[in-house]
This record gives sequence, structure tokens and C-alpha cells, in this order.
Amino acid sequence: MYSKVIVPLDGSDLAEKALPYADLLAGALDIPIELFEAFDVLSQAAHTEGSPMATDMMVEQARHRSERYLAEIPGRLELTASPVTTATLAGPPEQAIVDHIAADPDALAVMSTHGRSGIARWALGSVTDRVLHGVPNPVLVIRAAGGDAAPAAIQSVLAPLDGSELAEISLEHAANLAAAVGAGLLLARVTPSQQFYRVRLAGSGVSSALSIGRWVGERMRADADEVSEYLQSVQSRLSEAGREDLQINAQHLLHDNPAQAIIDRASVAPTLVVMASHGRGGFGRLILGSVADRVMRHSDAPVLVVRRRQ
Repeated sequence: MYSKVIVPLDGSDLAEKALPYADLLAGALDIPIELFEAFDVLSQAAHTEGSPMATDMMVEQARHRSERYLAEIPGRLELTASPVTTATLAGPPEQAIVDHIAADPDALAVMSTHGRSGIARWALGSVTDRVLHGVPNPVLVIRAAGGDAAPAAIQSVLAPLDGSELAEISLEHAANLAAAVGAGLLLARVTPSQQFYRVRLAGSGVSSALSIGRWVGERMRADADEVSEYLQSVQSRLSEAGREDLQINAQHLLHDNPAQAIIDRASVAPTLVVMASHGRGGFGRLILGSVADRVMRHSDAPVLVVRRRQ
């Protein structure tokens, strides 16, 4: 499914927090890991009065430093996947990283972010957001907390769905990864709570508590029936596609904040969340910059963002 696992690094502990999950998935999928670093000395050279020869020397020094750093990573972090290759890139890191990842659309990119502060600030600039929006590749985002890199663990793969075909592009990735790591696959859909519908009905002119209660009850039952039918149909399609190797479960989540519902469910056990980067809009739709973005920013679980190929 993937040609390799590709990990951009910048020499920081933050970026290296992605490596345990890169190693776990590369080993489970039996594909190589590529570690790479982009370096840029041109901005530094522009502020000096050195000759072109001096600039070339700066580039070579930076390249050698990068090569030494990348060469010692596999042994220091005890990466088990094989083989592990490295690459150094000269150029502005944001664009160099986007271009390098996008050059192989079948590569699985694995990157870290800061904690609850949002998208990662790397040593030479913010690139995670550029990668998420600028490459066709699936991108696994690891929210990095302080301390040493935590061991990677995946007991469950959570695929939040919203009933749209666009959201379902995550299913193949979720199913394949669950099978590879021996995890269960959980299909989930979020719909509003009773309180959401009661608040929505307030001011509509319906004054009878009995009428409000009846309407809310009917709406909740309709949601439950629709979600049950939909998730059963997804399970049936996966079974018909030959996914007997998977333990597939489905869950209807009631919450007025779809992102929080996903975050809460992912916290139950070591979970990998697999989400499409956009859906069809509206309540519970998985729109990058909305639900998926909030899950990436605030969940302790790794989040794989999948984009539809153009």
C-alpha cells in the first residue's frame, strides 16, 4: 500500500518523536524507512560578504553535519525496521520537505507536532501545515509531549465516518494498518445529543414540553436508525472485500462536539485515528481545519490524515 515510511527531521528532539511510530509501521508493513533533513545556508550566506567559494564551503559543511546526524539516528534510537536509508536536501526546508515527500505519492509521511499549542514549529520554520495541505500523501501526525519519545503502541484503529464517500477514503488505509499491526478496527459516527436538539428547537415557536420531547425523541431514534444502517453497510462492504482478517466493530457516538467525541474515544486505549482530510460539510463532517484539525491538535493519539488523489 505504501512504498516506504518517510520521516523529515531537523535535528530536534521534537521531530524525533515521530520515529517510534515510523519504526512500528515500517516493520509491520515490511517497507523501508527513509530519514531526511533539509538544510538551508543561503539566508546565512546572504548576510555575509563571503565569496561563492565560501558559500559552497558552508553548504558542504552543512551537508556533512546533516549526514552525520542522520547516520547515527538508527543505532541511537534502535530502529528495528530494515532497511533505513537517509537523504540530505539543500534548500529552504519548508518547500524542500514538501517537494521531497510529494515526489513519491505512495510514501507514508510521519511527522510530529508540538503539544496543545498546535502545528509544529521546526528549527527552520513551520512545515507540518504545509505538508498536510501541499502533498497528496497520507500524513501521520504525532503530537509530541515533553520527555523522551514514548514507545509506539496501537491496539485499535479508529475510523471516524460521516456518511460521505469522501470520508470513506480513509477506510482502506485504516483496514490495512489495523491488519498489519494486529489491531481491531473501530468504525464510528458522531451525531448530536438530546440537549443539542432541545437547544436547536428553542425559540422555534414550539412551546409544549411534550411536543419538544416527542420531536427530540423522534430525531434521536432517526439518527440511531440511520447510523446503525450506515455502519452495518460499511462493515458488510469490508467483509465482502475479503477483510475476514479484521476484528471490525462499530460505535455510534453521541456528542455535540464531533472532534471531542473522537478524542475521547481514542483515549480509551492506544489508538491510531485515521481520518479523511475533508468531508461534505455540516455537523460531524470531517473537514481539515475543523474536526480533523482539532483532533490533531488536542488528541494524544496519532492521527493519520488521508487526502483524495486528484
